[in-house]
Amino acid sequence: MNKKLSFEKAMEELEGIVNSLEKGNLTLEEALEAYQNGVVLSQHCAKILEEAEGKIAMIMKEDSSNDEINPIERLKE
Repeated sequence: MNKKLSFEKAMEELEGIVNSLEKGNLTLEEALEAYQNGVVLSQHCAKILEEAEGKIAMIMKEDSSNDEINPIERLKE
């Protein structure tokens, strides 16, 4: 899988796989392959989310030590 695949694109592909599986029109072999691809995409998305959570935690930690406006408020400015 392309490691540069964005979260949004990976989710779009995952939704397509889910839709295909739900329709039930795939052969067993196609369904297994789609499921495997879905697992890989799901893991990719989870990794991206974990990295984002780590960045947010770091920002929040830095922010709390500075006693300034929180990062969300800064974004609104």
